[in-house]
Amino acid sequence: MINLVPETHTAPPAARRRYIWRSMAMLAVVMSAVIALIAQAPGSGIWPMLVAVLAVAGLAFGTYEFVVLMRALDELQQRIHMMALAIGCGGAVIFVSGLAVVSVLLQWESFEPAFTVVIAVAGYYVSLFALTRRYT
Repeated sequence: MINLVPETHTAPPAARRRYIWRSMAMLAVVMSAVIALIAQAPGSGIWPMLVAVLAVAGLAFGTYEFVVLMRALDELQQRIHMMALAIGCGGAVIFVSGLAVVSVLLQWESFEPAFTVVIAVAGYYVSLFALTRRYT
C-alpha cells in the first residue's frame, strides 16, 4: 500500500494519527479559505487578509506538528529525516539559484521565489524515499 504521508511511516501509532488528523484538518481550513477567495470578486472585502492570516497560521501550525512528529521518532529515523530535509532544501536552493542565473543571462521572465518551498518539499519526499530504502 502507498503511504500518502511518508514522514509518518516510522512514527509511533499515536503520534502518526495525531499528525495525520491535525495536518489534514489544517490543510482543509487553508484550502477552503483559498477556494472562498477565488470565488470572491477581485478586490472585495476582507477575504485577502483573512486568507493571508489563515495561510500564515496554517504554516506555523503545520511546522509545529511536524516538529512534534519528528521528536516522537527514534534517533535513526530523526537522522534520516534531517538528512532528507538537508538534501531537499539544499537541492531546492541550488536549483532556484541556478534558474535565477540562467533567467538573468537569457533574459527570461523571473522565477517566483515562493516556488522554492514547493521544490524543497518535493526534494524532501524524494530524498526521504531514497534514504528510507537505503536503511531498510
